Amino acid sequence: MYSDLVNAVSPLLLLFMTEECIKSVFLDFNLLDFPCLKMALSKGLGYAIVMGSVLVKFPQILKIYGSGSVVGLALSTFLLETFCAMINVGYNYAQQFPFSTWGENFFILIQLIIILIQLFYYSDRTILALLCPIVIPAVSLGMSKLPTEYLAVGLTAAIPLLALSKLMQIKANFQNGHTGQLSFVTSLMNVLGTLARLFTVVQEVEDTIILINASSVFVLNFIIIAQFVVYWNVAPPVDDKKTQ
Repeated sequence: MYSDLVNAVSPLLLLFMTEECIKSVFLDFNLLDFPCLKMALSKGLGYAIVMGSVLVKFPQILKIYGSGSVVGLALSTFLLETFCAMINVGYNYAQQFPFSTWGENFFILIQLIIILIQLFYYSDRTILALLCPIVIPAVSLGMSKLPTEYLAVGLTAAIPLLALSKLMQIKANFQNGHTGQLSFVTSLMNVLGTLARLFTVVQEVEDTIILINASSVFVLNFIIIAQFVVYWNVAPPVDDKKTQ
């Protein structure tokens, strides 16, 4: 009876562990099979990252909308982050990889387009704001048609560019002496998300470059959170709507 139940839910369990692990944990009751438990945790975190990415930028979007200001936000940060997301989406779509392994980049790209529209609109660059939802998806789709070797080069280049985007926001915060309209909730979700992704990389990917990328982005996101603590009581100017 119990084994029939396990067999019935096996397709769901296979999303988190191998058939050998299902047998070990659920049929042989080896509840301390740590390699299998770590695999299940890593897979679960991977799915959670994708699900969480659907809303990760919304606190930032809402904060800009509510204040009607983009003061303190580094435009270069969001441009670079958008470019990196475009490369990731184009490459993974072209390779037809499972959506669960790159889906967060797709949802983050959509939200970044909205943020760029806000950044341009509130800095009186309406034409650029109108072009964003047209040009960025078109270029992303065009990237997916490029030869694989070109996309691979772009993906490699995206690693330092993503770190550079974080450094630019850190620099802007330091120079301004405040975090402006940067969302604490989004920044905190970035830290937690990159920490979870770092764990999944350590568990599932044997690639030094990817590990260095995940580690560096986590550290930089953590620095931004530290800046929130340092500048917590510093109010940004209310009359300057220009991006840095």
